[in-house]
Amino acid sequence: MKPNAWLELRRFVAESIASSEFSRLDEISLRLLEWVMNESRASSEPLFMQSLVMRANVASPATVYKCVSKLIDTRMIDVTVDPADTRRRIVRPTPAALKLVDKLSKSTEHWMKTRDT
Repeated sequence: MKPNAWLELRRFVAESIASSEFSRLDEISLRLLEWVMNESRASSEPLFMQSLVMRANVASPATVYKCVSKLIDTRMIDVTVDPADTRRRIVRPTPAALKLVDKLSKSTEHWMKTRDT
């Protein structure tokens, strides 16, 4: 029986997460980190904490703040005060998080190439 590509992909992703620093994150924190990374790559404008809370599709703002705290503790994101308005907080992925995603990207590309052969 031919392997199911979707199931193989899901297994690969699960194994990649489990064997990386992402394994310390829960599902919601990981989703928020991915969202922060996508937003920071897609725009030169800063991502503000308020936008993260409002647009993250998480039911409770308290959950978002708990996840943000976890992401700060694991050095996946930085939160800094906006110099233009000290009431706002800017959220950015850390260089370590970006490096980890690049490493996982290369691993994924390699997996895709070897899977096709």
